[in-house]
Amino acid sequence: LPLKGYGKGYGKGYGKGKGGKSRLAGPPEQKIWLGNLPADLKWKELQTHIDELGTKSAWVEVFGGKSAGTGAVVFKSAEDAQTALAAINGSTIKDQQITADTWVPRPKEEAPATADGAAAPAVVPVA
Repeated sequence: LPLKGYGKGYGKGYGKGKGGKSRLAGPPEQKIWLGNLPADLKWKELQTHIDELGTKSAWVEVFGGKSAGTGAVVFKSAEDAQTALAAINGSTIKDQQITADTWVPRPKEEAPATADGAAAPAVVPVA
């Protein structure tokens, strides 16, 4: 029997939400980026809006914080994503016109290489 207050035991990883695979992982062709979303928009409202446009989403996320007003939608196929992109771009939710675009993954930043091809060490300022 697990101890009271410890869920399924001592830290088996259930429900921790750390180190898991992101729902936004996968091919960029199956994702679209959304902009100009209302600040108070919930993911369920966005999912309902997308479904009403005739496209079935696999995952919907509305970003907060510094990325507030933007979101992402993942579809089961690249064809579904392209169909949805055309339907969603310019549609209106809560009196705001949504901007939709293809998902462009952020390039990974790499440290500049040294002359021998090794990565340059990080520069730490001396106070």
